[in-house]
Amino acid sequence: MLKTHNRLPPLNSLRAFEATARQGSITRAAEELGVTQSAISHQIKTLESYAGLMLLDRRGNSFSLTPAGLRIMGSLSAGFDMIADAMANLGSLEVRGEVVVSCPPAMTSLWLAKAIGPFLLDHPGIRLGLRSSTQWKAVIGSDVDLCIRYGSGIWENRRTTLLSEVNLFPVCSPDVAATLRKPSDLKNVPLLYASDDSEWDSWLSSVGIHELPRMRHYMGNDFVMIETAVNGFGVAIGDDITCRHYLETGSLVAPFDQRKTSNSAFYLIERASRDRKAAVVCVRDWILESFERIKVDGAVPDRQAPAARNLDFKRLGRS
Repeated sequence: MLKTHNRLPPLNSLRAFEATARQGSITRAAEELGVTQSAISHQIKTLESYAGLMLLDRRGNSFSLTPAGLRIMGSLSAGFDMIADAMANLGSLEVRGEVVVSCPPAMTSLWLAKAIGPFLLDHPGIRLGLRSSTQWKAVIGSDVDLCIRYGSGIWENRRTTLLSEVNLFPVCSPDVAATLRKPSDLKNVPLLYASDDSEWDSWLSSVGIHELPRMRHYMGNDFVMIETAVNGFGVAIGDDITCRHYLETGSLVAPFDQRKTSNSAFYLIERASRDRKAAVVCVRDWILESFERIKVDGAVPDRQAPAARNLDFKRLGRS
């Protein structure tokens, strides 16, 4: 059966509401669309009459979106973006458009920023908007196309795809590794944490260590934790994805063979809608292919630590 669009409301009404909701102001929406404020208000009332629902909760000169307005807002913004991309791609085989990707700081700096250059050179029509964040708001934000997150894989009203399971293991500079012969030696060096104890606790328990070392430092996020280890202070808890570059170059080494599979994993998160911009599909496919190559390449081989060097960490730590 052929689809018809007889049930679509007037396009001007949709444009007026979308601009108002996105701008948070009828005045700014009127300026954007080149019409009067009264015209914007009239078009929104026409849309509300058509839907049989209130889309704005009006309070004097201000307003907020009603639950119905919130539901329709994301779909409208995505729809107008798709229309704009379709027009931009007319007469060209080149994929064009902006793609906003939200990614945790460590993944952004230690993997994505190092890997995506050749892809962007091959796709000059794609403009990347990169957001280094772990915030939940980015996952549900209407202006974010793709998210990479470390977690359980359960995000309401979002499609998730497993990118990679995560094996946890200690990482440190070669000089620090030279002071370590067995896991129990970790009591003599500072341990670097991101923001909580969970991953270190999981790995330490897996090797039979149940007492927390005295010298512990909380670095705020995984990126700072890993960079601190690269610069020769302490031992971080790492993995084959975020630490891959430094493990390959030898800036970091894994002093022990033991690995512990994390309860969390890396996931790609996107809107549940099947209507995706061509540029978003292109970036999505590149991310998936990149992680498939990582799986094929396998774990980074451990490097031999250099000869031992005297590092007095006991003086540096604090209980």
